[in-house]
Amino acid sequence: MGRRVLTGFAGGAIIAAVTYLGGTIYDFVYFGVTCIAIYELSKVFFGKGFDYGAILNYCFAIALFIEKATEYQHFFDFFLFLYISVNFVIFVFNKDITIKKLSEVIFIGSYVVFFMYHMMLMNNSEFVWLVYIIAFGTDTFAYFSGKLFGKHKLYPEVSPNKTIEGAVGGVIGSTILSLIYFNYLSINKYFYIIIFSVSTSIFSMVGDLTASKIKRKFRVKDFGNLLPGHGGIMDRFDSVLFVAPAVYYFIQHFL
Repeated sequence: MGRRVLTGFAGGAIIAAVTYLGGTIYDFVYFGVTCIAIYELSKVFFGKGFDYGAILNYCFAIALFIEKATEYQHFFDFFLFLYISVNFVIFVFNKDITIKKLSEVIFIGSYVVFFMYHMMLMNNSEFVWLVYIIAFGTDTFAYFSGKLFGKHKLYPEVSPNKTIEGAVGGVIGSTILSLIYFNYLSINKYFYIIIFSVSTSIFSMVGDLTASKIKRKFRVKDFGNLLPGHGGIMDRFDSVLFVAPAVYYFIQHFL
């Protein structure tokens, strides 16, 4: 437990510092997080972190990093089209590539590269802190609510320790934190904020359950061992992956 707490504190401090500083270093850190996550998932899906599918996803991540960090902005739609097209071309002309393999490669590209890209899009934005508030707030409140009040299992086939009471506590706790932060920003569209906070907290739990289902399907305990006491990058950022796009599009379209 001590190692887990120490790693969590150190990792949280580093991410907080990088987020506060913003700029190129922020983009670079999240590019690195994305590449490590690709490696971890590719190891689980394909047995190695550098097969052709992983390399395609690294290239997709590099393209989006260049698009975000340089003057070549607004190229996202082209890079997305190119990424999907190359996957289909390889599928057509390589008889060893099955539809299952094609689907798994694009799944990792969508799940990791596309979702994490939204963290880069919020670089230097005050709203990026909402991602951490909701993702980690949901996780923390759900854990303690489950410990104190948990009786009814939420989804035992995928995550046997999670309870309905814990999930409700996670949603309520993260919504309160979100309201406090929006109040700090002097934004008082409470109807939208509550709907956003509740739905995004649920998204956070879906991200957690998605990672849990993948691990259960492939019979692995953790995605990696980079973070002592926590596992791999994917074990810590599974909720962030789902929350980041939800926060980004809410800010774009409702504020």
